Amino acid sequence: MNRRELLKSSGLFVGYAVSSAALTNLFISCQAEARVNLDWNPVFLSKEQANTLAEITETILPKTTTPGAKELAVPQFIDKMLKEVSGKADQINFVAGLTQIDKDCTNKYGKTFVECSAEDRTAFLLAMDEAAGVFPPSVWGITLAPPSPVAFFRQLKSLTLFGYYTSEEVGKNILSYDPVPGDFIACMPLKEVGNAWNE
Repeated sequence: MNRRELLKSSGLFVGYAVSSAALTNLFISCQAEARVNLDWNPVFLSKEQANTLAEITETILPKTTTPGAKELAVPQFIDKMLKEVSGKADQINFVAGLTQIDKDCTNKYGKTFVECSAEDRTAFLLAMDEAAGVFPPSVWGITLAPPSPVAFFRQLKSLTLFGYYTSEEVGKNILSYDPVPGDFIACMPLKEVGNAWNE
């Protein structure tokens, strides 16, 4: 083999090595994009984290006869709350909690939370809910027990429920509680008075 053939061969070898690495990265990025199915742009979280958050909130509050969490933009609400209301430490803890959920799910099922089946997601979150404990008891916002660290899942579930029940759709069309006392009419069809309480 002469020097010219050696240079040609080494050039081809380097070309194959570089192109195979580039193709591998391209395939990996395509797979990551295929897993992320968002129709909104997060303002704080990454797309992967927002996708995980969306699937968690939808598992907590799935669509039944009432709208689900994704339909009422609960993940967007949480993302915006993290950006505009939460402090730096809370933001870091939230992202770490989402990452830990994916790690725990991967350890248990061999897949990330988003890749798991609906049954696996539900079982996983039920186990987290049992392990999370409850908030300390309080009366009128005053905690009656010494504060203890609140589990990430308990915080996430609270934000999910808060975003869901304060949405306009739920307030106007689902909840039928009138917090302002009025005349007591024992028998009145609901169709006559409606069920909106926040107008």
